[in-house]
Amino acid sequence: MEKLRRFQHALQEHHIPAALVTSGTNHFYLTDFFASAAMVVTPDSAWYFTDFRTIEAAGSHFAGSGIHLERADSGFMTPVAALLKDLQPEFLAVEDRTLTVSQYKSWQNSLPCPLQCLGDLLEELRHVKIPAEVNCIIRAQRIVEQSLHELLPLIRPGISEQDLVAELIYRFYRNGAEGLAFPVIILSGPNTSLPHGFPGSRKLCSGDFITMDIGVKIGGYCSDMTRTFALGHTTNEMKQIYELVKQAQLAGIAAIAPGKTGDETDRAARDVIDAGGYAGTFGHGLGHSVGLICHDGMRAAPGSQDVFQTGNVITMEPGIYLPGRFGVRIEDMVWLSENGTVNLTEFPKELIIL
Repeated sequence: MEKLRRFQHALQEHHIPAALVTSGTNHFYLTDFFASAAMVVTPDSAWYFTDFRTIEAAGSHFAGSGIHLERADSGFMTPVAALLKDLQPEFLAVEDRTLTVSQYKSWQNSLPCPLQCLGDLLEELRHVKIPAEVNCIIRAQRIVEQSLHELLPLIRPGISEQDLVAELIYRFYRNGAEGLAFPVIILSGPNTSLPHGFPGSRKLCSGDFITMDIGVKIGGYCSDMTRTFALGHTTNEMKQIYELVKQAQLAGIAAIAPGKTGDETDRAARDVIDAGGYAGTFGHGLGHSVGLICHDGMRAAPGSQDVFQTGNVITMEPGIYLPGRFGVRIEDMVWLSENGTVNLTEFPKELIIL
């Protein structure tokens, strides 16, 4: 329960007597256990409330952890209120980032102590990955890479985008994925100019670019990778643009470091594309943090003042998109480790012509 202890230490540092955690993502982060649940956390204790459906599994998971497990079959507000009546904290910090207005009002009316906002405290902890979290991301990425290697021999003219999605998802699960990090994106031909388009019935043709934006989950943690392939042959323009995107990505990877802002890092890659004559064709940010959700809060993007720090896992994904013609995106994940920037993505980024 290292992550829980980190949170308790942060509560102590910020003079927060107690916090209520109701977000599924955040109580999974603290416990590595997913259920319909609520947690009350103080600097030195934690209580986990769940119902009949998961109480037995929770008992096994939390054995010896020191977390107080409580069964709550009729909702969480009444038992949480009873606990807080005993604890008598000066106030209770709640997740204002994830609670709806209605939920906030319900808790406010049910609890015997005033509420304050927890702010970004948990999210900031989630941005700094411990080794166990990074290992999950790496394992997820290796499954993606293995599955993609298995898919490539199936790609041929006449197969549809949707067919490839189905084949790839099957391989993800066969190779050990616990779930998808996000819906699979496989686009071809003119559809590749849509950064987040939806795979459809279009059949692949010789001369197409094929863009795949793919990721799976292991241990609750996401991977995220994009590769662009060519089918049969390419034009000189397609090769030139692909190489420009690759050089932009390498510039972004070289620029990112603890202490750099998202804007600075993005600019390093964007300048390469602009200088190559394609200013205005890279319409999204260079990257984002990855964790329990794929877009985990931090951004490498124009104007972003997020400051990167050791422990962050960030995507580097520049692109060039020519509407109605084609697009190219190349995406890796990098980890800002104590020993420098580590690229967690091993799949080749040289242009592969299938």
